[in-house]
Amino acid sequence: MDVSIFVETTFDDGEIRRRKIGRLRRAPDEFGSENVGLLLDDAKTLLRRLQEAIVQDQVSEALEVRRKCDSCAKQRAIHDDRGRILDTLFGRIRVKWPRLRRCLCQPAGIAKSGPQSPLAGLFSDRATPELRRLQAELGARHSFREAARLIEMFLPCSAQSNTTVRNRLGRIADELGHGDASQGHADTIAPPGPLTVFLDGAHIRCRPEYQKRHLDVVVGKVESQYEPAVWPRTTSRQFSCKAAPK
Repeated sequence: MDVSIFVETTFDDGEIRRRKIGRLRRAPDEFGSENVGLLLDDAKTLLRRLQEAIVQDQVSEALEVRRKCDSCAKQRAIHDDRGRILDTLFGRIRVKWPRLRRCLCQPAGIAKSGPQSPLAGLFSDRATPELRRLQAELGARHSFREAARLIEMFLPCSAQSNTTVRNRLGRIADELGHGDASQGHADTIAPPGPLTVFLDGAHIRCRPEYQKRHLDVVVGKVESQYEPAVWPRTTSRQFSCKAAPK
């Protein structure tokens, strides 16, 4: 059997665009457990083509809306179209990313200030937030190389590297840190007080008539000062651990 897969896009202005994104061939005499249904490689190819079709149509429609001047509703002229590479979970796509000229209805100083990109600042690292979030989560749970391998194994994204996963995890951590520091709400939980840790150790020699093993003992104590309104005294916890016999 032959399976043809199409995607049809209906824009807000009524335009309909239909394109073919894939075709699957399953011969009846080759039926077996290895080729039943949709395979992983087939799914990756279809997802990549589907993502490209959706992103291209979505970007082109957003650009047409943003070409209209807010003051006179006329379409602004395109200064140039350099294009841009956008990384997504389902493939690396080259999309149109034109710069528009300023409308002549604007004041002379603004009209001569140069072209403007209406989609500038939407995608940091030139990647979708979903891809960056997955890279950060897997990079925090696994090694960077293993996180890149897992993403490539199941998703039709571009070739991943441990350096990319590490760098994006670091940038997201910095963004989260700056976001927490800039909030400064009065109802946030106060940071805990300092902890005091005491450690001491001793070497215990064995008794010759009892056994032939020596022991190392480490004793520790942790003290923390709670707020007086909550717990008006200093609490402490003691623990001890015994090393493996020598």
